[in-house]
Amino acid sequence: MKNFSISLTLGIAIAVLFFCGCGKKSNLPDNFPEIAPCEIAVTQDGKPLADALVTLIPQNIATPYAQGCTGITDETGKASLRTYGQIGVPLGKYKVVISKTKDEDGTETTDENGVKIQIGQKVYSYVEKKYTQENSTPYEIDVIQVKRKDVNFLQCEVGKAIREFLRNSGN
Repeated sequence: MKNFSISLTLGIAIAVLFFCGCGKKSNLPDNFPEIAPCEIAVTQDGKPLADALVTLIPQNIATPYAQGCTGITDETGKASLRTYGQIGVPLGKYKVVISKTKDEDGTETTDENGVKIQIGQKVYSYVEKKYTQENSTPYEIDVIQVKRKDVNFLQCEVGKAIREFLRNSGN
């Protein structure tokens, strides 16, 4: 009886693994492309750049899902990219654009409904313009299927620290 119980437990475990998600599509739409983990590390002046937005721009990839590949760098300068909330990126070639902006210098006031709002804010960029645009970024990545626990990885250096005025905010 003990051997039957162990066999039954093992059989149930195998069935659960088979039906619940050995593959990538456990909670993805049927037409979602194959994805692979992708991590970008960003430095500025040789130091990790936190809170930067990393966006992958698809190059000759015929899937609408490739449009939403983004990540935000952590305090170590690393961003794990996601596609529409899923960890990973559809396989293919991408341009890598990196930006970091902040709204600053505003004044808090109250609108006619008594809601506190910021006015007069200015938006500043903290990354050189060439890294923030598809046509001028020097960085590309070819996301390929990798072995388990491996990740597609790219190290990017975005030059010297800057603080450049971009525009007044919408308020």
